[in-house]
Amino acid sequence: MRFFLKFSIALSFILGATFIFLPHEYGISFPRNPGPILDSQNRTNHREYIETHHPQIVLMGDSTLFFGVDSEALTEQTGKSVYTINYGGMSSAMWYLIMKNNIVDSSYKPEHLVIVFRSTILTAPGFRVLGYNLKRLDEYARPKDYVFIQNSYVNLMNPAQFMSEKYFPLYVFRGKLRDNFDAYLRYTAPALAGCDKGCTDRILYEMQEHRFVNLSFIEGDANASESYLYTNRQLDFDASLKNSYLPELIEMAKENGIDLVFVRIKVMADVPQSKLDAYNNALSSYLAENNVSYIDFGADSRFTKDHFQDFLHLNEQGKALFTELLASELYKQSQKK
Repeated sequence: MRFFLKFSIALSFILGATFIFLPHEYGISFPRNPGPILDSQNRTNHREYIETHHPQIVLMGDSTLFFGVDSEALTEQTGKSVYTINYGGMSSAMWYLIMKNNIVDSSYKPEHLVIVFRSTILTAPGFRVLGYNLKRLDEYARPKDYVFIQNSYVNLMNPAQFMSEKYFPLYVFRGKLRDNFDAYLRYTAPALAGCDKGCTDRILYEMQEHRFVNLSFIEGDANASESYLYTNRQLDFDASLKNSYLPELIEMAKENGIDLVFVRIKVMADVPQSKLDAYNNALSSYLAENNVSYIDFGADSRFTKDHFQDFLHLNEQGKALFTELLASELYKQSQKK
């Protein structure tokens, strides 16, 4: 009993100290508004390219776009200059931030913004927004991007998470503390052996990029991440639309005179097809009501397993086919307007 009392006193003292030390260390006062702490830096590389080169078509998507569209061939087939924005693991939160803080912020507005997506990503604001993904999102976010903070974080919190974010420093700064501890473990031992930070980073990079990569682990992680897109909540279009970025993307395009085109790309994932069909029908109707172009290759029988290198990404043969079909559909869309 005496040991438990001492432990409780010590724990209370440590927790109490965090309420004083951590807010002072990181310059954040409590209570605070829940959500991630965003820095003041904002990347403008896409805006700078658009202002300099004036592309007529801007393509935006994730790795399925990278492996699915040949930009040079698309330029030749459409007769319009193309600029592609894609990152592996890109999500609707990133599309929103880049459109808001780079594309529509540009002094030159492209004629067309084509967003290539799969499954339910358009209405999944919580997809790929934590951990490393938050660091990438922060590069394109501004400190007061309230819609981003609300849609991708606050709206998805339960009451306990909301209160912890508001009042408890140890919970709020858990990521920074973990990063500091990881850095200590990562660099201390190699430094004792004469390998400095640059040396350690180089070795870790080589391990990740070459022969030590466990490809089956990566594919398993991708499958686990994809399952989020097929939950009952995500497959309910009307329920997920309200807090998504889709209305924001449409509104920004209209306000800036940009022809917004959504393109659904096919994947070979094992999905609840009937529910996904219902979702897609609702999405198609919503876009039609808002006069937004929609090109759907999601169930196109012209794409078979022979066109894929894995369950998500097209191979070179599939890339050539998708580029050709996309160019043809974009031409048809332009003729209607």
